[in-house]
Amino acid sequence: MMFTIILLSICIHYTDSISVRKDNDITTVGFKNGISEGWSITENFTPISPIPAKKEIDLLRQTVRDLSVELQTLEDTYEKDKTAPVMFYAVIRNKAFTYNVDTIIVFETTIVNEGDHYNNLDGVFVAPQKGTYLFAWTVTGSSSNYIMTELVVENNVIIGTGERNNSGGHPSGAMTSLCKMEKGDHAWIRTTGASSSHYLYSYDNYPQSGFLGLLVLPE
Repeated sequence: MMFTIILLSICIHYTDSISVRKDNDITTVGFKNGISEGWSITENFTPISPIPAKKEIDLLRQTVRDLSVELQTLEDTYEKDKTAPVMFYAVIRNKAFTYNVDTIIVFETTIVNEGDHYNNLDGVFVAPQKGTYLFAWTVTGSSSNYIMTELVVENNVIIGTGERNNSGGHPSGAMTSLCKMEKGDHAWIRTTGASSSHYLYSYDNYPQSGFLGLLVLPE
């Protein structure tokens, strides 16, 4: 993008040189048929006014300047977005759910959401740029119920975690994973096919369920 701005600057200088040459040409264009002592204007010659050409060149020069400003604004915005932090952390508070197979788990309470790339209404994170991302999540069950989950990126299963504890209580399953994402890719946590139903238990004073993600290596 910086190369484009430099190119536009060259164009501005180029139009300046054109205007000088054009004015010179217009000044002398009516003088021809040289005589030994000088020049004379031909009989039917009408001098060309330099005003329309100058207006066109001025308009072109202003257009180039406007484009330069617009490109610089775009470059500044790009650099700002490129260096902005990308991270989120969301939890489920005081709820218990029974999920079917392949159901997205929505962690509805956001604690951190830099850039607003995680949607706490549908539980889906959208990558703002290409790079390597880190995800971690914890799910808590109850008694002997299943709660098996997996991290999915664009319908590709990355890895899963969960628990089933026949001894009762509120055991948890947790996992941390790295994965590459393209700009615009989606990531979410969903239940697996290990059981026809999955029971999630997330209350204060008990192990709760949460989901986090962050960009660790942009490309």
